[in-house]
Amino acid sequence: MASGNGATVATAGHCVNDTGAWATNWVFVPGYNHGAAPPGTWAATDLVSTDQWVQQEDIIDDVAFTKVVPDSGAGTLESVVGTSGSAFNQARGQHCTAYGYPAASPFDGESLESCTGTAFDDTVGGTLSQGIDCDMTGGSSGGPWFLDDGAQNSVNSFGCTTQKNVMYGPSFGEDAQDAYKAAAAL
Repeated sequence: MASGNGATVATAGHCVNDTGAWATNWVFVPGYNHGAAPPGTWAATDLVSTDQWVQQEDIIDDVAFTKVVPDSGAGTLESVVGTSGSAFNQARGQHCTAYGYPAASPFDGESLESCTGTAFDDTVGGTLSQGIDCDMTGGSSGGPWFLDDGAQNSVNSFGCTTQKNVMYGPSFGEDAQDAYKAAAAL
């Protein structure tokens, strides 16, 4: 995501913090495809999530941001692969495209997959998250959701076993924006 440090990546909160424990050795591999990592591997130097996720694992705030540096030691993420805009506090129900690396059958986690649709409210789990029709499986968590204008406004968070082919993600609200600002300032 575009930021002052040129090195901020959005992901799901549960990808960086699980029951209060922060991940170690977290990496971002843009353009990963069946073992190939054309722009290299980017290691997280800092992990930031919402207080609601870290303290309560509140699914509607299952979002995090990381600052990354290249393993090669040269350049910023922005200078090597570019960045996207961000969209906080947007109207619900917008058309978007979600990306991820689903690993559960019928996928293998080795290639980037996507789903496109108009977001709808969670009517099964009763959360404030939004869903889109999507057949991605486990492993796609943290993948970005982009609005039609290219701004990122959510990440893949969860699916429900009682509702096939739907992916849910948190709406980027004020709490997500605060976490983003903290990561972008690092």
